[in-house]
Amino acid sequence: MNLFENIKIFIEIVDSGSFTKAAENLQIHRPAVTKAVQQLELESGVRLLQRTTRRIYLTPEGEEFYQRSKPLLLQADDLLASFASDRALHGQLRVDMPVAFARLVVVPKLQAFYDAHPNLTIILSSSDVRRDMLRDGLDCMLRVGELFDGDYVARPLGSVRRVTCASPGYLARYGTPETLDDLHHHQAVNWIVSNNRKVMPWHFVTAQGVKEMTLPGRLVLDNSEVYITAGLEGLGLLQGMNFFLQPYIDSGQLIEVLPNFPCPSRKLSLLYPHRHLSHKVRVFAQWLEGLLGDCNRG
Repeated sequence: MNLFENIKIFIEIVDSGSFTKAAENLQIHRPAVTKAVQQLELESGVRLLQRTTRRIYLTPEGEEFYQRSKPLLLQADDLLASFASDRALHGQLRVDMPVAFARLVVVPKLQAFYDAHPNLTIILSSSDVRRDMLRDGLDCMLRVGELFDGDYVARPLGSVRRVTCASPGYLARYGTPETLDDLHHHQAVNWIVSNNRKVMPWHFVTAQGVKEMTLPGRLVLDNSEVYITAGLEGLGLLQGMNFFLQPYIDSGQLIEVLPNFPCPSRKLSLLYPHRHLSHKVRVFAQWLEGLLGDCNRG
């Protein structure tokens, strides 16, 4: 058991980036954290961490130890949970998700999740770029759209609707597109996938199937908050998730265009780094599925 405790402390040091923070998160004394690493290094015969006055670094051996030990700890935790499925969730859940989804869907409903699981702490990071789950110490991350090959397992959660729209000011200046051919004479606020620097094409459902188009545009963004601001300021057409844009459409700040050529829905997936799905991630995934159903019905 001491070995598992030491591994747990080591993983927390890496995930939190600090010996002091690890001690705070685990609610143990700071010397116990140092001792745990010393014992692991003694038993493994290698140095796992390099420390400076400002931060800690994993050695190559420490990186391998981290990647191999974390799934073992998750399996041990889930082994206990499998014999006590009603056991209260505890500890921390580190999750990353798109900014818009966190702000508009998850955080407003999070209190209900805490009410059901009061002993669980969620460390939520919000980003519109793909993260490295092992390097960043994530238990899972939520992603919308097609997935690129990677060292993870994807759990489908459903899909989200999308809409094409523009501000009244933009439409007054450039006119309202009626056909897909009209789009070649318009400006788009385009979206870029930061990991591969690829501008995302636009998609429309036609009688012949889904049509993919690359639209002209002088502004390319990778942040959803800035994206919506650009659209509200009349800098171009937008195409995005319905739950994100619909409030602005309802208020008249944006107007839906091309209703005869709707956007295909995009897949929503929960990614986790190992074949083994921990009890905490499984419960969180089930809760997210419920939120998505409410979102699509709204």
